[in-house]
Amino acid sequence: MTIDALIITALPRELEAAEAAGNRLGGTGWRPQSAGSVPYLAGEFGGLTVGLARPVRMGSRVTGPLATTLTDVLKPRCLAMSGVCAGNPAECAPGDVIVATAAYEYDEGLRTAGGFQGDHQQYPQDTRWIRAAQEFDPVELPSYGPATEESARVWLLERLLQGQDPRVHPARERYFPRGTWAHRLEKWAAAGLITFADGVLALTAAGGTTVRHLLARDVDGPDRLPFAVLAGPMASGSAVQRDEGVWSQLRSMGVRKLLGLEMEAATIATVAHQRHVPHWLVAKGVMDHADLNKDDRFKEFAARASADVLFTLLGELLPARAAVASRGTAFPGGAKVDVLRALIYDWHDLADLLGVPPFDVYRFTRGDEPRSLWTWLEVRDRLGELPGALDEIGRTDLADRLR
Repeated sequence: MTIDALIITALPRELEAAEAAGNRLGGTGWRPQSAGSVPYLAGEFGGLTVGLARPVRMGSRVTGPLATTLTDVLKPRCLAMSGVCAGNPAECAPGDVIVATAAYEYDEGLRTAGGFQGDHQQYPQDTRWIRAAQEFDPVELPSYGPATEESARVWLLERLLQGQDPRVHPARERYFPRGTWAHRLEKWAAAGLITFADGVLALTAAGGTTVRHLLARDVDGPDRLPFAVLAGPMASGSAVQRDEGVWSQLRSMGVRKLLGLEMEAATIATVAHQRHVPHWLVAKGVMDHADLNKDDRFKEFAARASADVLFTLLGELLPARAAVASRGTAFPGGAKVDVLRALIYDWHDLADLLGVPPFDVYRFTRGDEPRSLWTWLEVRDRLGELPGALDEIGRTDLADRLR
């Protein structure tokens, strides 16, 4: 059996969110299946066949065996994950969705009496998939909702309550379009909610009472948010973090622009790498910042938004199987042999141009690298890029053989 995507979630709520995201696309609906003793759901949505499963608890120790077993049985073109994570407060806001550009275990390394020395084995994402995440606009997703003036007021008061500076917050521009900041501050200061003196914003007693009352009533969390989709590194560990100093600690280990912190992304990337799955993709919604303000108010929304983003990206990046089959027979029979024989000295330039990750190049068969490169492109549905790439490295003679 072969499917397009196998999606793993860590929690029941995350699986429910992924089920709902698939159903919103229309299709066959989900059908219960099993691979031996491992249950999973399967269905066809948006032209893609999808498997969906979860372990019985969070963490890499249970996610790894589950993902490996189902990958071996279902042979997906992409191993994926949606769910929730902690987000770097300097870079993202609760509700934002992080798409991993690289995944690694942050607690791999050597711990001594003098401290911890990281030995991080990073698995990078395909550069084309990174670009798709960077350019992703979520405004058409059902979980997205533009900010109103009232939601901007609540957002500002909550930031001040938590001791954050809203002027430099990563979500400020979403709540305060250009030209609205000063006018709204004056309005809310006149209402007695905030003070703005000597360039310092602060809550008044009335403002503090107002926002605490609003938060006490908001037990369900948001239905829609003006969230952003961000692409960046994601670190996995074996423990849930509630320490606001964790971000500076992780930054000091060498990943300056770390966005997300969770428990399973590195496992997904590792299984995909070891089982030769052509693609992996992890999208997780920010539910908190792993600090003392950690709560579950954004958890359900983060799970829904991440599932919406994941399904949309899979639909954009995984071509339909009919297109894949047609691509596989697009070149004349003898052309492949001619191209492989002639690439013995130029294959490395071609691999660099096509963005083949170094760890995949390392696995190419010694002495038969052109054939390994061809196979690498073929399983990723990218053979159609080959003629243009050959032109760019000065081998138009070979490109013409494929036209």
